[in-house]
Amino acid sequence: MASTPLNSINLTQDQLAKWLIEDMPYRIQIARIFPFMGIQGGKISYARTPALEAVADINDMATILGEGGTSGIAVQTADPAASNATFTLGELATRYKIEYSSMDRFKYPNNLDAVESALAIRRLTYMFYRKLDLATTGNPGDFPSLSDMCAAGQRFNSAAAPNAAARIDELQKAYSLITSNNGRPNAIMCNSRAYRWIMAAYFGVGANPEYVPYEWTDPIKGRLTVQVASINGTPIFINDMIATEDSDPEFYTRIYFMVLGDACESGPVRGITGIVPGPLKDTLFIRRESTEPASAHSTSLINVDYTFPVAIAMGSSGALSILDQVDVAAYT
Repeated sequence: MASTPLNSINLTQDQLAKWLIEDMPYRIQIARIFPFMGIQGGKISYARTPALEAVADINDMATILGEGGTSGIAVQTADPAASNATFTLGELATRYKIEYSSMDRFKYPNNLDAVESALAIRRLTYMFYRKLDLATTGNPGDFPSLSDMCAAGQRFNSAAAPNAAARIDELQKAYSLITSNNGRPNAIMCNSRAYRWIMAAYFGVGANPEYVPYEWTDPIKGRLTVQVASINGTPIFINDMIATEDSDPEFYTRIYFMVLGDACESGPVRGITGIVPGPLKDTLFIRRESTEPASAHSTSLINVDYTFPVAIAMGSSGALSILDQVDVAAYT
């Protein structure tokens, strides 16, 4: 008797695809390039001096010296600010539990510990990129966000319901507030709704957004070069962990302009980095295991803690500017 399509399926074996798949993952494009720096000790301090034009007239930056006029050289000793800019490590943590019995019996094809481990690391990663925008509580273990760090003169609010041309002008103003790296940010970060707000600004004046080549990943083709939207050649990266605040009828979010990376030398390139303890520079995360004795209704449990000692540091205040209160109510 010939088998029919209906009962032939009973001869097959169901296969569970490897790993537990997050059905709708957050877009964290900025994670592709965000730098981390290992530090010695629990904090890093930067000695900053006020902007030189703030302590001398721009026409008097140095003495114009004539022959034999050495006695006329003005004393212009740079003086550090009253206190250093100090950034202290905080810590993010998550935990999962698995029964020993389940770990022993169900190791193939999905090792339960490996699956939960990967998801724990993803949670910590998401929380770090949320903390780029999320204001600090000031509690132990918390650390300042980029929004907390931004100098007063480096941020401004978007106008209420600006037209397309005004939006582009606001983007250019925020861009021009960057002074580190000789005035060129190397990354712009926003959430998906703000990204659409930016695109609509260009389309609204009949212009096409700029694009720059960038290396990306494709599940079929592997790594390839794609075109990424940019402002003045600086690529825009989506971070959907940046919140949109519901102030109905307004829905506000922020757009960040940043110089990422610290050249660690005298000069204008002292930008924004994540900081971690030196030994964690390449691994970032710490894993700890403990056991929980069996209760009356279960087998023993393995508790696994993943922690992420981390904070954000910024060498120069000129490495960050923010376009604040961007109303994205029209972009859901």
